[in-house]
Amino acid sequence: MLDWIASNLSSEQQAPLLRTSLNACILAAAGSGKTRTLVHALAADLADGIEPEAIVAFTFTEKAGEELLARVHTLAAEHLPGSSVEGMYIGTIHAWCFSYLTQQDEFINCTPLDELHVDSLVARVYDRLGLEEAYGLAFPSAIGRFLVDLEVFYNEHLALEDVPDQIRPCVGAYLEMLRRNRLMDFGGMIRWATEHLQANGPVAGLASLFVDEYQDVNPAQVALVKAMLPARSRLVVVGDDLQCIYNWRGSDVGRILNFRDDFGESSTFRLLTNYRSRPSLVQLSNRIAEHVSMRDAKKVMTAERPEVSCATAFWLSSDSDAEQAEQVAELVELFASEGVPWNRIAILVRSVLGWGRPIVEALSARGIPVYCPILTRGGAFIDGLLLPVLDWLRTEHGEPRNAAEEAETEEAANALWDTVREWLSGVEDGETVFWGATNEWLDTIEEARNEAYDVRGHLYEFLDSCQVRVGPRDGSLMLGLSIASQIIRSVEEIERRRLVGSPRRTPRGVMSEVYHALLRNRDDFGESVPIDTSADAVLVTTVHQAKGLEWPVVIIPSVQRGRFPVRSRAHGSSFPDSVAGRYGTSEGDERRLLYVATTRGRERLFLLDPVSGDQKRVSPFLRELPGNQLSKARRLAEIDDDVWSISPEDLVESDPAPLRIALSDVLIYVECPFQFALRRVVGVQPSVGDELGFGKGLHEVIQLRSSAERPWSTSELQEHVNNRVSLPYMSEEGEAEARRAILVRLKGLEGLGVFTGAGEQEVRVEVLFEGGIVHGVADCLQGNADGTLVLTDWKSNIHEIFAPRYERQMQFYAHAVVNRGGCVERADIVDVGASSAQGQLVVRKVDVADNALRALAGSIEQALEGIWEGRFEATPSTESCAACDMYRICAGRCNTDGT
Repeated sequence: MLDWIASNLSSEQQAPLLRTSLNACILAAAGSGKTRTLVHALAADLADGIEPEAIVAFTFTEKAGEELLARVHTLAAEHLPGSSVEGMYIGTIHAWCFSYLTQQDEFINCTPLDELHVDSLVARVYDRLGLEEAYGLAFPSAIGRFLVDLEVFYNEHLALEDVPDQIRPCVGAYLEMLRRNRLMDFGGMIRWATEHLQANGPVAGLASLFVDEYQDVNPAQVALVKAMLPARSRLVVVGDDLQCIYNWRGSDVGRILNFRDDFGESSTFRLLTNYRSRPSLVQLSNRIAEHVSMRDAKKVMTAERPEVSCATAFWLSSDSDAEQAEQVAELVELFASEGVPWNRIAILVRSVLGWGRPIVEALSARGIPVYCPILTRGGAFIDGLLLPVLDWLRTEHGEPRNAAEEAETEEAANALWDTVREWLSGVEDGETVFWGATNEWLDTIEEARNEAYDVRGHLYEFLDSCQVRVGPRDGSLMLGLSIASQIIRSVEEIERRRLVGSPRRTPRGVMSEVYHALLRNRDDFGESVPIDTSADAVLVTTVHQAKGLEWPVVIIPSVQRGRFPVRSRAHGSSFPDSVAGRYGTSEGDERRLLYVATTRGRERLFLLDPVSGDQKRVSPFLRELPGNQLSKARRLAEIDDDVWSISPEDLVESDPAPLRIALSDVLIYVECPFQFALRRVVGVQPSVGDELGFGKGLHEVIQLRSSAERPWSTSELQEHVNNRVSLPYMSEEGEAEARRAILVRLKGLEGLGVFTGAGEQEVRVEVLFEGGIVHGVADCLQGNADGTLVLTDWKSNIHEIFAPRYERQMQFYAHAVVNRGGCVERADIVDVGASSAQGQLVVRKVDVADNALRALAGSIEQALEGIWEGRFEATPSTESCAACDMYRICAGRCNTDGT
C-alpha cells in the first residue's frame, strides 16, 4: 500500500500521509485531488493496522460519504488483500450523532427530523411556542424567523441563557417539546451528542478522525469533534477556505485558517496543483481569489493540464435578459453541434428562481432538454395542478343559501377547472373525471375519516383517476412529484404523530397545512434537491448546488450588480451582530461563490451580463478580471469556431466514483428500474400506514432476545417491548394493542425454542462486484457443529408478493458469507406472525445452492450496470407491479388483466 501511495500521489498529496505531527490541516485548492488524498489517507490507516471500527470520516453530504467509502473499499480490495472496511464510518456528522445517541439508553426510540419536518413541527405548535407574541406575527409568518434563530442557537452552541429574552421562552419550549416527544432535529443531534460525550468521555477506541469540507464547520461541530477525540487520537481536516459558501448556515472560515488554535499539535499542508481546469481558467479563478480578504494567502493554484490553442474564458454582454437567454441557448446549440452531450454543459445561476426562467424558456423553445426541477414541468405540476386542488380541498364548501352564493360557488369551481384542465387534456370527459376524483377526496376530509390523514395516498389515487401519470421520459414531472411528496410527507408525519399536549388537527386543518407548507418550501427546497448528473439534459442550477461537481462547459449568466453579487444582507436573526454577524451576505461571500462557480469548469467558461456595458450595473467582479484572461464579445459570431470543439476524451468524467448502494435498492431495480428511479433517484415518497413501526419494533426485540444468553422472564420481555416498540402514528390505544400483539408473538417464539443465544446478530456485509459495492445487514448467522452456517431472517409477516424480494435478500447474504470463505448450509425466512398464529415455526426455505447464488450475483451485476448507465425503463409484470408502491402514478404499469 505504501508503494502504491508513493507511485500514485503527487508529492503534495503524499506529504500529509508522511507527517510526524499528530493532527493535520489540508488546505486543498479546487480540483487539486482532495478526495484522492483523503481516500489514500484512509487506506493508509488500514495499512497501518488500525481497525476499521476505529476510523471515522465526516463528509458534507450522504452522497459524498457513499462515494468516499466506495473508493476506500475498492482501493483496499485491490491493494490490501484480506482487509475489510466493514465497521468504518464514513458519512455525515448528523448521521453519526444520531447513531451514537440511539445506542445510549436515554435516546432509544428517538425519531430523527429533517429540515422539512422541523418546519412542519413549528407550524403545528406555533401557538404553543408563543411565536405570535414573540415576533408579533400571526401564523404562519414567524416560522421562518424562528427557524433562523433556532439555527443560530444550535450552530453557535449557545446555552439557553444566551438566547435573547424575547425568544428565549420559544426556544426553551421547543427544546422541551422535542425531549418529551423523543424527537431529534439536526441541531439537537450534534448538541446532545456533544453533551453526552463531554459528560461520559470521548469515543472509546477512536484512533483516526477525518473531517472533509472543514471550511464549512460551525462552532457546534468543532465542539463535537473536540468531545469525540481521545488523547493521542489523530485528526485530519480537509477543506478550501475559498469555498466557504455556507456562512448563512453558520460556517466559520476562521476555523480552518486557525486550525492550530483549536487542536494544538498539527501541521498545515497545501494542495495547490489544479488537475481539473485549463491554465487560463485556473488563472482566472486565482484572480478572483486575490480579492477575497479572509483567505490563506499562500494557497495559489497552479495548473497541471496543458493549455489548448483556442481561448477558453469569455465575457459576453447583451442588452436584456431575453437577449442573454438567447445567447445561452445559442451557446448550448453550438457545443451540441460539435458533439458535446447535453449533460456535459452546466448553467450556474446565483438564483434560479430569480433569474433562471428566461433561460429555461429559451432552451425549451429550441427543443433543448433542460434539467431544472422547479422551473420546468415539475414546477408547473405543483403550481398549476397540486396547489389549486389543495386550496379547494382545504376550503369549506357548504350548501349555498341563496342564488348569489350558488353563483359564487359555480364561479370558483369553473375557475379551478380552467386552471387545471390542461393536465386532463387527453382524458375523455375530463371535467367529469376531475370533479369525481376531487369530490371523492373531499368527502374523506369533510367526513373526517381517519384515512383522510393519508394525504400522499389520496394524492396518488387522485392522480391515477385523472390519468396524470409519470413515465421514464418525463424526468421533470418526476422531480416535481418528488418535491411535492417530500414536503407532504413532512407534514403528514408531523401531523399524524401523537404529540404530548398538542392534539391532532382535523383532516381539513392538515390539508391547509399541506397547502401552506408547499407554498413556504417549494422554492428553497426545489432549488436544493440533489442533482442527477446522469440526466440527459442541460443542467440549470444554483452555484451552491454545483459545489463539488464539474463540467467541461460552464455558463454563468446574470453576472451583474445586484444579481452577482447580490446586495449585502444582514443576518435577519434576533441575535446581536457579535453572535450572528457572519450569517449575513457580504460582497466577500459573493466573491467566494463566484470562485466556486468558475472552478467548476474544465474546458470552457462563459460569464454573461445583460447590461451591455452600463457601468452602473456591471458587476464589480467582472471589472476586476484582466482582459488577457477573459475574451470579451457581444456576438457569438466574434468567437473562433474551434472554441466549440472539445475532444471526446476531455468530455469524459476523469475519475468517476465507484457505485456503493444498499441491497434493498438494488433489489428494487431488479424488480423494475423505473420504480428505482422514482424512489431512489428522484425521491418520490410512498404513502405509509398508521402501523408504521410495528415491524421495526418486533424485529428489534427479536434481535435483542436472539443475542441474550438466557430466556427472559415475562417482566423482562414486557420491559423490552415497552422500551423498544414505539408507534407514534397510532392512537395510544392502538399502540398498546400493538405492544400486546408483539408480546404474544415473542412468547410464541420462546415456546417454540427458536432462541438459542448463539450466533451473530445484525451482521453487516459488503460485496464488491464489478459494477460497484452492495451492502446490507443479515439478521442472524449461526454456526453448526460441522462448521457450516445457517442464515435466519425474521419477518413480521410474509406477503407472497414480496417473497421473491425476501428470497433474493437471503441469497445475497449467503453469497456474501461464501465470499468470506464460509459455507452456508441453509437460509430460513421465519414468518413470525404465522408462527404465532399456528403454534409452530413457519419457515420459508431459500435456495442457496451454488447455481442459485451465481444467478443472483449475475442479476445484481446487471442491475449495477444499468444504474451506472442510467437505464431506468419500466419493466412491468403482474408480479412486480403488484409489489410496487409507485403503481398508481406509473404510466408504464401492468394492469390487473396483464395489459
